[in-house]
Amino acid sequence: MSVPAGFEGLHFPCECVSSRSGGYSDPWAEITKNKLLPNGTKEEILNVLAQRPKTITQIAEALGLSAPSVHTHVSDMLRSELLREAVESEKTHPAERYYEPNFPVFKAKECEEFRSLCEEMAQQVVALFERKRSKLERAFDRTELKKQGWKFSDITQCLYANMQRGARAQLEENGLLAPRQKHANGAQWVFWAEEPQDEKGK
Repeated sequence: MSVPAGFEGLHFPCECVSSRSGGYSDPWAEITKNKLLPNGTKEEILNVLAQRPKTITQIAEALGLSAPSVHTHVSDMLRSELLREAVESEKTHPAERYYEPNFPVFKAKECEEFRSLCEEMAQQVVALFERKRSKLERAFDRTELKKQGWKFSDITQCLYANMQRGARAQLEENGLLAPRQKHANGAQWVFWAEEPQDEKGK
């Protein structure tokens, strides 16, 4: 990719939409940038395996796909380290291979306390953002953006993202957040999945 001389190039909301190498905003971005989940079939496989480990034959039966097709997808996902052989599985035959996601899957029933604590922290962030609003607006008034016709509301997502990423970097430096991990294919990411909260539990 070429950019004007003396110009390093723009940083977009996520490096997953940029053709430039490097950069770091969100620890899961390289999942997209490296096209590790390029189609719905791989996502469906993850959904099936999040319930419990399965063999290729069992995955194929659950999704109504051919075993060779599932084998191809599973092989891709093993290479990218989105899947792993199940840590614990009851084999009925020594040659059986059971697979599971190679990242944490948060079960809805187990996450009530996490959800409550995260909501409490979210409210604290909201309060901080609101307290700083007047200073943020004054800073905005001194930029060229306002003269170009942009409103303060047009940039608040950017401000929030920078605040969030700054906090993440500090928490990683302090050892409270795990940094991205480099995988066998060179991609660096932290990934997870969550079961949606039951509608009745809302």
